[in-house]
Amino acid sequence: MKQDKGPKYDIDELDPEKKQAHLLVKADLEALTQIHELSTKLLGSEGIQPLLKEIMDAAISIVDAKMGTLQLLEDDSLHIVAHYGHKQPFLDYFASAENVASVCGKVMQQGERIVIEDVETSSVFVGTPSLTVMREAGVRAIQSTPILSRTGELLGILTTQWNFPYSPNKHDLWRLDLLARQAADMIEQARSEKALNDSKKRLQADLNAMTRLHKIGTLFVHEGSLEPVLGEIVDAAIAISSADFGNIQLLNPESSELKIVAYRGFPKWWLDFWNSVSMGKGTCGTALGRKERAIVEDVEQSPIFVGTPALEIQLKAGIRAVQSTPIVSRSGRLLGMFSTHYKKPHKLQGHELQLIDLLAQQAADIIERAQIEEMLHKSEERFRVALQGSSIVISSQDRDLRYTWAYNPSPGFKLEDLLGKSDYDIYQLDDAETLASIKKQVLTSGVSRCDEVVIHRPSSSGGDFFNEMTTEPLLDATGAIVGIICIAVDITERKRAEEALKKANDTLEEKIKERTIELEEAYNSLLENKMRLSEAQKIAHLGNWDWNLVTDELYWSDEIRNIFGLRSQEFDETYDAFLNLVLPEDREYVNNAFKEAFYGKSFEIDFRVISADREEHILYAQGQVIFDEKNAPIRVRGIIQDITERKKTEEALIKLEKVRIKEIHHRIKNNLQVISSLLDLQAEKFEDKTVKQAFSESQNRVLSMSLIHEELYKGGQGEKLNFSAYLKKLADNLLMTYKLSSINIRLNMDLEENAFLDMDTAVPLGIIVNELISNSLKHAFTEKKEGDIGIQLRRYEETVNGIHRSDFCLTVSDNGKGIPEGLKLESVESLGMQLVNTLVNQLDGELKLKRNKGTEFTVRFKVIEKNT
Repeated sequence: MKQDKGPKYDIDELDPEKKQAHLLVKADLEALTQIHELSTKLLGSEGIQPLLKEIMDAAISIVDAKMGTLQLLEDDSLHIVAHYGHKQPFLDYFASAENVASVCGKVMQQGERIVIEDVETSSVFVGTPSLTVMREAGVRAIQSTPILSRTGELLGILTTQWNFPYSPNKHDLWRLDLLARQAADMIEQARSEKALNDSKKRLQADLNAMTRLHKIGTLFVHEGSLEPVLGEIVDAAIAISSADFGNIQLLNPESSELKIVAYRGFPKWWLDFWNSVSMGKGTCGTALGRKERAIVEDVEQSPIFVGTPALEIQLKAGIRAVQSTPIVSRSGRLLGMFSTHYKKPHKLQGHELQLIDLLAQQAADIIERAQIEEMLHKSEERFRVALQGSSIVISSQDRDLRYTWAYNPSPGFKLEDLLGKSDYDIYQLDDAETLASIKKQVLTSGVSRCDEVVIHRPSSSGGDFFNEMTTEPLLDATGAIVGIICIAVDITERKRAEEALKKANDTLEEKIKERTIELEEAYNSLLENKMRLSEAQKIAHLGNWDWNLVTDELYWSDEIRNIFGLRSQEFDETYDAFLNLVLPEDREYVNNAFKEAFYGKSFEIDFRVISADREEHILYAQGQVIFDEKNAPIRVRGIIQDITERKKTEEALIKLEKVRIKEIHHRIKNNLQVISSLLDLQAEKFEDKTVKQAFSESQNRVLSMSLIHEELYKGGQGEKLNFSAYLKKLADNLLMTYKLSSINIRLNMDLEENAFLDMDTAVPLGIIVNELISNSLKHAFTEKKEGDIGIQLRRYEETVNGIHRSDFCLTVSDNGKGIPEGLKLESVESLGMQLVNTLVNQLDGELKLKRNKGTEFTVRFKVIEKNT
């Protein structure tokens, strides 16, 4: 029989305090059991995703809630990954909790739990759309507990909700903390396992990529041909970057164009379009111009393609993204380009770019090696052809000095005449003795030597024959001397030339004396020219300089020293010493100009210095870099000119021009006001209201133009007008002109700040506004005692093909009786509306009319806006 381990009792018989304690212990035990079960389930689960719902259910059970959500933090944003008791509208609204009024958003900001006992009275929700969503979902009370890693990093938020006002007790919160702690460990463990699996996959992909690169490196050795290797490189590029298409182009050094030599996945019409790519054309041309990789993540958004025929070609081929990587040799020479293309917008990761760079270097090594081998083959062929027609003789002899081989034998001999014979069988005795003596010494000593020898021949055979003969020992594989090799160069013509030169030497001294006199005269002329140059530089305040980059020595002409007010001994002729003379504010600008010159770009700059007389001078400098045959910079040469006086004169002329323009606008304004006054006087002579109204309207149009010239005169902006300020003044003047005392007119203005327009735009636009406001004042409020007129000016920026433009939208509206529905703008016969239509067309703009609760005219136009 089993014995009872404790006394039996009925929980209902316990006093309330013990009963409460018993229930708390029981609830804690149940919560701990649920949390333990969750931890054991993770061991057999593939990631955290299957357990998120169970974590949510456990939270609901632990605190006896009616609803709840579990959110994880990803990319600095909370996302609902599990929920209980909620419908889709609630989930959609709080899908991004940090962007609406929410408890979770507050927890994310503060990093600690928040409890809302009643949402109806909470400051978080009162007066917000979120309160309405809470009511519709039946939520009255909320608690949100942060899920924190052991290092304190926020991983997510666990939220439970009740359909009545409620505040969980400390035991409930303690259980939630345990569950949040367990959930954090599980989330971190799952993410660590995922990161480990991702790392394994990437390492395997890297291994596959490295194996492929190694295969490409060995393929060229086996094939001996470049064509199959280029195809393998394209396949490798597509594989390591998960691309859909790819190609390789080689650079033609003569035309500086890229030609496709290998490709995968492209139709013929696409290949024909891109067969020859020059600098700046498409992604490859852009990379060619920049000499660095070019990436287009979406061809429909890239300035490289937008507005070009190439965009249609790419889209027709199904291409949405592309990258082009230059193939550059280890010496820095551009060899070609390989590109990968993608059917969808694509962003390359850093690891993919590293593999692409490795492939580019591998391709560069292979292409360069193939080109070098081709050049070597051509060089060998040229050498063979050149040697055939030259006078160089190459021969070998054994230890007995018998000929074993000969190339390009001397005139009069054939190879078969030499083989097996010695010099005694071929030449005269004296010549043979000389040759044999030289060759025996090389056989004995093993040291090569160079001698000048003569082969005597009768005049009928062309006379004596001179050779410069190099004799070297011939060694076998063990290093033993087995014979000799002779390389003989025919120097007969040189010897004859030397003899002729010797004969001419007798007259050379006399010629030298004559030449010395000529040089002295030239030297004197040079000194005179130098003095003239110095005088010319002094007059023009212009000097020349020369910076030797190898020795870091800087040469200044005398006039440059005069410009700076320095004596020779006061100036350490180096670049740093020169830079110290430049005003500190201009040094970086000057230094950058010199740096850019090292990329082959000449420069022309103005900068300021303080001369020895402590006065500020403005100097003009021009220079360019000289490169050696290896394209390395060796010198920088240029001029410096003092342009202080010229700059002062230019500034004075600019000020004078501004005064002149202001005076012109002032006079135009006055003349327009005179015209307005004349119209006013003329109108007084007529009794007909229609005629007087026509004069008044014309007077308003003249005043609208006059205001523009007044603003230009007062603003001091030359040909630029602050149109927003002008609109305010124009509208106020029109209200004063019509003086509608029986109607209370309110003017509402919403204008873009500092919208500066030129005269060509401001004048017609001002007349348009004048006509539209006048139309509202005359016709809109005949049946009302009050009304509103609104003027709105908005600007929208855009850049098309590198040109910055402003798209303006001008709206003039009123809440009057409106324009009849059947009336079309283009058919209106009034002069005012005809003017509006004509001027909108002149601005190349668009005019729209809305009749909703009054009248609203919208004019949309583009301008190239001037800087203020």
